[in-house]
Amino acid sequence: MDTHTNSGKPDHFTGNLVNMQAQLYYYALQLTEDREDARDLVQETSYKALKNQTRLHNNEHIRAWLYTILKNTYINYLRSSHYRQLVHDTDELNQHSAQPKDSWEGLPDELLMKKELHEIIKLLPREYEKPIQLFLTGYSYKEISQHMCIPIGTVKSRIHLGKKRIRKVYSA
Repeated sequence: MDTHTNSGKPDHFTGNLVNMQAQLYYYALQLTEDREDARDLVQETSYKALKNQTRLHNNEHIRAWLYTILKNTYINYLRSSHYRQLVHDTDELNQHSAQPKDSWEGLPDELLMKKELHEIIKLLPREYEKPIQLFLTGYSYKEISQHMCIPIGTVKSRIHLGKKRIRKVYSA
């Protein structure tokens, strides 16, 4: 890829973007858990970054900006009807083969919502992610407090703030 502007001077933005491709790919791979989806996500991120590079006023923040674009693109993908249809079809096949026909009705929607929620929870900072995961698996505030060796008030606060961030993602 040519990283020079029309005047022949190096285009620092494009150079930084090219240099970040491997890092973006590994982050995308963590999110998607699929190589092809990760490549697609990095490609979409790069396209959006190039398209909107004038919005970045300080090249020192390019890394954080690219990671934000990648994460938001992934969240939008999770919300898209294409993704929902893929998950629905896959879950439907898995559920159909594992359960009797009469207990199978309605489960794909519930599974999809749970999967989307867990994907969003994975995007939270670790300090919020772990207490919420434990809370969702049935642990009490006291048990989470003991398990994580933090005060119960901190557990309640982190779960509350984590839920707030999750709501913000859903309402965005």
